[in-house]
Amino acid sequence: MSIEQLFRQYYRALCLYAVHFIGDIDTAEDVVMDCFVRFAEKTDCGEEFAAPKSYLYSMVRNSSLDYVQRNPYHNATYTDVSLANLPADDTDLQEQSEREARLWAEIDSLPTMCRRVFLMSKRDGKRNSDIASTLGISIKTVEAHMHKAYATLRGRAKAIYLLLLQL
Repeated sequence: MSIEQLFRQYYRALCLYAVHFIGDIDTAEDVVMDCFVRFAEKTDCGEEFAAPKSYLYSMVRNSSLDYVQRNPYHNATYTDVSLANLPADDTDLQEQSEREARLWAEIDSLPTMCRRVFLMSKRDGKRNSDIASTLGISIKTVEAHMHKAYATLRGRAKAIYLLLLQL
């Protein structure tokens, strides 16, 4: 598999994985990008990897932990809680990151206004009335967009819908 294919397939999941350690999406994206650059340099030098996905996850984990150790005040509250009981094998965290990446891919595929309303509600925690006034639409339209988003996501992947209920 080429570096481009690996990037397309795993970038988002690796970023979400790094966020679990670092607590900041922008920094997580930088860490993941650095890992891909180092990985590409190694493959350009002729190194071959039997399990590139596992290797990338290990690189991101180690780089994330290095970042947290070098920058202890970056997000101290978050890192104190998340790093306190890190297991040696974090397969569950990797799988969770991949599920989250699939969820975001499905959300990204929603129609523009439907996605916007959905994210304002679920990600930003806004009430329907606040969304309606912000977007200049009626509350009924907000409710219709939310219904459409849930129906679309439910229709595409039942597991993703169940994950939404846990948010």
